[in-house]
Amino acid sequence: MTNNGDTILVNSRDSEEVRVVALSDGQLVDVRTSRPDHQSIVGNIYLAEVTRVEEGLDAAFVSFDEGKIGFLHLGNIHPAASSFELSALELMRQIEVRPEDHASDEGDEDDCQDAERINDYVFVGRKLLVQVLRDPVGTKGATLSTFVSLAGSFVVLMPSLDRIGISRRIEDEDERQRLRDDLADIIADSPLPVIARTAAMGEPKKVLRADFRRLERRWDDLLTKAEAAESPALILAEEAPAVRAARELFHGGLDKIVVDESDTYDLIKVFLTEKGASGARIDLCLHDKESPLFEYSAIEEQYQRLFRQKVPLGKGASLVIQQTEALVAIDVNSGRLDARNLEDTAFETNMLAAKEISRQARLRDLGGIVVVDFIDMRSPEHRREVETTLRGELMQDRARMKCGHIGSFGLMSFTRRRTGNGPLRPMSVPCRSCAGTGHWAQLEAGKLRVLRKLRAIVEPHKVFIRAHNSLVAMFKRDTALLGSIEHKIEWQEDIKVPIGESIIQAQQPLAE
Repeated sequence: MTNNGDTILVNSRDSEEVRVVALSDGQLVDVRTSRPDHQSIVGNIYLAEVTRVEEGLDAAFVSFDEGKIGFLHLGNIHPAASSFELSALELMRQIEVRPEDHASDEGDEDDCQDAERINDYVFVGRKLLVQVLRDPVGTKGATLSTFVSLAGSFVVLMPSLDRIGISRRIEDEDERQRLRDDLADIIADSPLPVIARTAAMGEPKKVLRADFRRLERRWDDLLTKAEAAESPALILAEEAPAVRAARELFHGGLDKIVVDESDTYDLIKVFLTEKGASGARIDLCLHDKESPLFEYSAIEEQYQRLFRQKVPLGKGASLVIQQTEALVAIDVNSGRLDARNLEDTAFETNMLAAKEISRQARLRDLGGIVVVDFIDMRSPEHRREVETTLRGELMQDRARMKCGHIGSFGLMSFTRRRTGNGPLRPMSVPCRSCAGTGHWAQLEAGKLRVLRKLRAIVEPHKVFIRAHNSLVAMFKRDTALLGSIEHKIEWQEDIKVPIGESIIQAQQPLAE
């Protein structure tokens, strides 16, 4: 199967994992994944209860689901919350005046409020309607906000907004005004303000109206359920993973959606019907062949590359992507480029890298500080061109980010906010033997560590040692290694123990 133009593939035949990918001319450009044990809760709305207030953090910890605690920062609390007499539902209906420049594609609000203390807004036991902005990561709980929004394909419903907002990515002033006029007419009989997403550009009024009416119905359902709920409780869950992914990846240039399971096909068919004219233009296909969809479409290999550190760029050049707790490091390696000199080689390799880095950041959902180590270039013009290229590619990403400049050492950094997508974090864990470093201790290093620990025990003892099978075999094979050691040793083989981390316990002195 060949993919021409923009296509969405929905692989939901395997119940263990739902994979939705976007292709442009056969190349993977976006990924959404969901598994039953790692389903994203971003966008879910809960009736929550404050359990702890931390003045030093300007934040509160909130119980929002059975056994789940989330993090609610002061900047994500509606200013009207300072009126303690307002209930959770009444707070939702309060309007906050803010500049239009704060309107974003996703409608999430992180702007800090001018408040002295978190205690001015919340107290232990207070009930709030909150929405999940970010999934839990490791030991960190979910990030929550009281600025609840409902996202559609073309508009975002924002009850706390004081006006119609337009995505900052829509730069054409005529189109911005056209959208503003159309939305003003659509919501004329509704108290619910909206933001036009980038995908709304060029869409007719009837398509925008259909999207808004759909969100309006969801909002009414939310209010009805919230009035009868007892905290903590889920009030409104996001749509099915496949439908949500299709909604997020839906855009005006989309040609085809291919689904490999009939129930999901029906859900997406309903989704496209609700899109009106835009949905009718999409060719929706059911993949009913025995061959798996990704294999049949020749993109399984592209998907599997997301689990590797090394990314080929062509002509022998490559990226090496390493994620640490503090930052993500991307190293650009040159290859066999047929350039006239070292400067040209560096420039051509860096240009290839600049065009690929943004795609990898989006596919892998890289977040936090990302540092790119470009090959050093002497020419200021070359550095500016590489920097401009990377900056332009990064601006195509929906995630919020800030870009720096290429420094004197060839380093360029940018920050990117994770969106909760990407397959790597839920699909991998640090290696048990190397603790995520990518390096195992050699047998020689393991042997030396055992000998040093044994020599550190001054008097002869009965010693118990649990060590890797290969290390135990080495000591048993070469008894001369322990020739000068007077301890009585009891060995236990354990393949799970890293070679360099043997467990040694001195149990009792032999003299006793």
